[in-house]
Amino acid sequence: MTLKEATTNSLLMFVAATCVVLIVKTVSPAPQTVSAMASTNTGSGSAAPQGVSAPALAMRQGVKVYYLHGNTRCPTCRSIEAYSQEAVQSGFAEEMKSGKVTWEVINYETPGNEHYATDYEVVAPNVVLAKFEGGKQVAWKGLPEVWEHVGDKTTFVSFVQNSLRQFLGDPATPSGPNRPPLPSVNKSPQEPLPIPES
Repeated sequence: MTLKEATTNSLLMFVAATCVVLIVKTVSPAPQTVSAMASTNTGSGSAAPQGVSAPALAMRQGVKVYYLHGNTRCPTCRSIEAYSQEAVQSGFAEEMKSGKVTWEVINYETPGNEHYATDYEVVAPNVVLAKFEGGKQVAWKGLPEVWEHVGDKTTFVSFVQNSLRQFLGDPATPSGPNRPPLPSVNKSPQEPLPIPES
């Protein structure tokens, strides 16, 4: 490696690190923010988070696909939202019609929504899958890999659809060397939390 290449690589890594720090500072909730869901979880699982009406807790059984974003909306963020929505609507039309799959866009920087960033460990706009059973969230997984695939819409849509199929427990989920790797699933706390539906 030449001195010029080493210098170029160092500068690129510095710029990338700076961008990550700026993104984290921009989208991270304020330190004094308390999770609305955590503060309302009294063990019964039936209390609605502050500012959320009871009908908003309608998801009883199925998977919610969230696109979580902050106040700053770059073109790439908007592409991730559009591609994700297309992936869900085109690949799961029947499941959406039956209510087994729902799509929701949430600004986690809006007052009252800050808990989404905390609950789903979001530091930048992301797609999150949340599984519900009996009206309570039992598992979730984030799809940060969408940032890697946003440059190729076909791969992006395939990744989101395969991730959702796997999360739904579809045994026919395609796999193989041409498929992007699927993320791991996060289990919800022992006391599942109700998640509002807007």
